[in-house]
Amino acid sequence: MRNRSSDLSLPNECPKNDGPHGRINAAGFWEWVGPPRRSQTIKYINPEVPAIQVPTYPGARYEAVVPDTLDLAERAALAAHGLTAPLDADADYEQYFATRLQLDPPIMFHSFHDWCQMKWQEALPLMRVISGSRLNEQVDQRWMEIVMQMQGPDGVLYQPFAGRPWVTGTDGHGTLPPDSDHYTAPLYNGRMLGAIALYYQLTGDECWKHVGMKVVDGLTKQAVDKGDYAYFSQFIFGVNEVSPPDAPLPGQWCQMGFSWTVMGLAQFHKVTGYEPALTLSGKLARCVRDKSGLFAADGRWSGGHFHGHLYSLLAMLEYGMAADDAEMIQFVKTGYECARAKASMDPIVGYVSEADSPGCFSETCGVADMIALALKLTEAGAGDYWDDVDRWTRNQFAENQLTSCDWVLELPEPRPSAPARPAGGFGEDVLFKDFLASQRVTGPGVTIDKVPERSLGVFASYPSANEWLGPCNEGNFGDYNVHSACCTGNGTRAIYYVWEHILRCQDGKLKVNLLLNRASPWADVDSFLPYEGRVDVKIKQACELSVRIPEWVKPEEAKCRVNDADRPMSWDGRYAVIGKVQPKDVAMLTFPIFERTDKVQIQGREYILICKGNDVVHIDPPGRYGQFYQREKYRENKVQWKKANRFISQQLINW
Repeated sequence: MRNRSSDLSLPNECPKNDGPHGRINAAGFWEWVGPPRRSQTIKYINPEVPAIQVPTYPGARYEAVVPDTLDLAERAALAAHGLTAPLDADADYEQYFATRLQLDPPIMFHSFHDWCQMKWQEALPLMRVISGSRLNEQVDQRWMEIVMQMQGPDGVLYQPFAGRPWVTGTDGHGTLPPDSDHYTAPLYNGRMLGAIALYYQLTGDECWKHVGMKVVDGLTKQAVDKGDYAYFSQFIFGVNEVSPPDAPLPGQWCQMGFSWTVMGLAQFHKVTGYEPALTLSGKLARCVRDKSGLFAADGRWSGGHFHGHLYSLLAMLEYGMAADDAEMIQFVKTGYECARAKASMDPIVGYVSEADSPGCFSETCGVADMIALALKLTEAGAGDYWDDVDRWTRNQFAENQLTSCDWVLELPEPRPSAPARPAGGFGEDVLFKDFLASQRVTGPGVTIDKVPERSLGVFASYPSANEWLGPCNEGNFGDYNVHSACCTGNGTRAIYYVWEHILRCQDGKLKVNLLLNRASPWADVDSFLPYEGRVDVKIKQACELSVRIPEWVKPEEAKCRVNDADRPMSWDGRYAVIGKVQPKDVAMLTFPIFERTDKVQIQGREYILICKGNDVVHIDPPGRYGQFYQREKYRENKVQWKKANRFISQQLINW
């Protein structure tokens, strides 16, 4: 097995053969061939294909030799592959919701929950802003086209039945409309508003603002308005259907879904200033906070789906920051700190259980939510959670992204084939089991075509603390979706959140908040962690520089040199204030870094971690399938170098 100690290893050993509509290129990535494909069988509510402008992502590119440490720009390029390769080109590049790499052959398949694609549509432009990747732009064009093709007469977006046999009957949350060719869901529309807002920012095309405004107006009409709060009566609606004004509040799971709508409305308002979006976002947020029963009056919570509570908190925080609602922000802070203290979360590596119980496997959705909450609460001035972000990003989050597929070929035999009725996997409704039982691994809805290779860049849905294929530790070798689209959607967006916050420049003052590699218009950050306690900041624009030191460093232990001269520092909390620097200056901050051993309980099991700074460099017992923390090179105390293709976008998005 290849040593996964390098930050990113491309699958050079993967077969270079072609599929029906794509191929694996020389870089080891799956690329679609030819112009965008358009399904002839899927029937949208608006049949005419609109003319759209795809974002161009202008920016500067250059090569640099940098420390071989965690680089989120590389991870974003890999994520752009993970968002554009595991798709169905015969179904307008619809995502395959779930993947089972452990089967023989590995499979990807559709389900009703393909509607998580709106998460991917939000995340993909962000990954391109970071990395400049233009891989598989056919996908962007078709995805943007179908948003407009889905807009109904009442403004909301409708998904079609025809041509999508995996969508039928019930999804487990509500019954789909009978005798209808289309259906809509408030949560889908809400989260898609985030993608629409990004399309508007990146293209400057006013049509996207108008599309989003119609969605907002349609959602407002669809909701039950109780004055200070609002809700939707059900999970799914038919064409032109609205909530009856006297409809009761639905169950908790449905209300968790409202949170996606809260978030997208707040994002759309942030970009466009459209006040009805903020108004509805606030009413829905107050419903989730005060009426759902998900949280106590002060924000604390117990039991249930970890991610469901966390993304509800994140949505309320998006609204609170947009509306400058200090009470809402404080509520979210309490909920975040409640989550951080739970036994089902490990504060060192950032392991977050799928459910609030110690025996559950992790879920990238929850890990990503905790990182996003920590960053946004810090940005809102509600606390200082930079060290939480640093620990969790470097460990469970980074390991959860699939960076190599070679271990899939080394899984033990015999490997199970696709079962007639797959057992257990999250996101598989009853009717989809029946569908797969009839289709097996042939026909529409399931593919076996280059599944491991096309999965590079996705995020794990059920990892353990020490391996990507976590449930195999329990002997359930074929019973889990090792990747589900929800986790990749939330994980990839979190890459942007962290990357965006590594440094900030405002009013001539540059703050480096996280010691991770980052190129920017103001300075490039080269992080030597965890080989050495060192970070170099290569200045491009004159500024006043401050660098935040890690949690284990005492201020008196940090030293600074600018070019070849010692530079005295003052202190602003944990920030070393280096002072004025000029273009071409190199500010080098050094401090001690050492190994320590931590004994932790995760999933009810004991693990011994060797940590160097905030990076786990060894775990015992080790994993077996997609091993985590293969990082022996970091223990050599001598930096290794790599060539990096750096990209600096001209379009920086505050997200």
